[in-house]
Order: sequence, then structure tokens, then C-alpha cells
Amino acid sequence: MIRYNYQTLLQPPAPFVYVTLRNPVTGTEQRDVPAQLDSAGDRTVLPDVLVQALNLPQIGTIPIGGVGGVIQTMSSYPVQLAVHNLPALTVEVVGCAGEAWILLGRDILNAYQLLLAGPQLFLEIG
Repeated sequence: MIRYNYQTLLQPPAPFVYVTLRNPVTGTEQRDVPAQLDSAGDRTVLPDVLVQALNLPQIGTIPIGGVGGVIQTMSSYPVQLAVHNLPALTVEVVGCAGEAWILLGRDILNAYQLLLAGPQLFLEIG
């Protein structure tokens, strides 16, 4: 299990991990990118700036529901994503211009055992 402290600059504090992203076609990589755990999200969301930096190939579009039931159609991309030094998973993610950081959805989170210790402001993932 890997232990992380919550990001306390956000209020309320939030659980973040560091990930490595890789373009599955070219091998272009971004390391140690902060990602917020989003257990309510069914899909992982990348900021558009990362999609562009990795030059990810668009493979489709996916309807994504948000707050208030608003549905948007968003572009989807394949990416290899590894949390810390754990094995990489290849998943279909969506890109979003309005996101400041990666939102790790259940498509990634369900592959791991998680311990969220909110009162102690840490999480363990493995």
C-alpha cells in the first residue's frame, strides 16, 4: 500500500495521488502528475492541456453526466495510467478544458484497494 496525505490547500481537504500518463501509441509520457480521487465519477477526466501534451489520439465521444443531470458529449482518448509505481492500466478517458487536474474515476479506482482516512487526512492505495 502506498500512503498519501490529503491536499490541505483545498477546502475541504481532498485525496490526491501522483500518476504517470503514457500515450499508448507513441510512448510520450508525463510523470508525477497530481490526480484527485473522484469516487463519484465513473470515468477518469484529463485536463485538455495533458491530452495535448501527450498528443493522445481521439477514439470517440462519450456522453458524460454532471452536476444537476447536465449531459455533455466529450472526446475520448486511450491512455496508459499508472498510480505511483503500481502497474499501468490502459483506459479510455475524456478530456476537459475546464479541469485544473486529473479526476480519477471508478474506471481506475475499482482496480485498487483504497483506505480513505479523512479524519487523519491520509489515504492508502494498493
